[in-house]
Amino acid sequence: MSYVDALLLAVLQGITEFLPVSSSGHLILAQHMLGRSADIDLVYDILLHVATAGAVLTYFRSDVVELWHGLTKPSAASGGTFAGRERQALGFIVLAQVPTLILGLGIERHLTSIVTRPGVVGGMLMLTGCLLWSARARLAVRSIADMRSVDALAIGVLQGVAIVPGISRAGATITGGLLLGLERELVTRFSLLISIPAILGAAVLQAVKLWAGRDGVIYAEPWPSMGPYVAGMVLAAVIGYLSIGLILRAVRQNYFHLFAWYLWPVGLVAMLGSFVW
Repeated sequence: MSYVDALLLAVLQGITEFLPVSSSGHLILAQHMLGRSADIDLVYDILLHVATAGAVLTYFRSDVVELWHGLTKPSAASGGTFAGRERQALGFIVLAQVPTLILGLGIERHLTSIVTRPGVVGGMLMLTGCLLWSARARLAVRSIADMRSVDALAIGVLQGVAIVPGISRAGATITGGLLLGLERELVTRFSLLISIPAILGAAVLQAVKLWAGRDGVIYAEPWPSMGPYVAGMVLAAVIGYLSIGLILRAVRQNYFHLFAWYLWPVGLVAMLGSFVW
């Protein structure tokens, strides 16, 4: 893999992993245009997932620390989004992973060959745009104290469905939370925190798939130069970190739905381009 390809895909991953535009959809479209080999794609996808998960952990390190401390000594004095209800928040984070895991494995096992087609990806991008637009004027007032298990399960379902390339994980989960009436700050932080196990889980699944496909040997030939891979991981982590700040501002200031104006034309081009790729 060249540095140009690696950095291009890193930029795409860093920007699209947390913005509501579908990182998997963009990476699949980019891979089709670049015509790169499947093995290198899979290895690099794993590394990019690890890099972006690191970006979330770094950005929300104070939230993670507060949630950890809240297991033993909950305190409303901390002033955080989950203040005084850290145990409840952690329970919801774990609960959301259940439907995500079930749906993710089901889609991965039975529908991968269908949902990774460029035309299907384009259609899903357009659908994500419609979903974002649906919550543009939604009143969001429910705090963590008002959040219930059914809310976490519903958001987890949306995260599971988002394994389909073109369905944005951030777009689906944040919009779903807004439609449920959850506070903007709460639903954004919750969405990004539940992404950590989801992103790392996706990386593990890809690694298992690669290992099994190679009968326990990731590369039959010598390993390629790791320089482009390392550079790509660093770039993806940095851009991902910056993207998290952008998405938080977008939701707080209620222009999250405006990403639909990007998704609709890109999705349409992908659908039309599927007749060429």
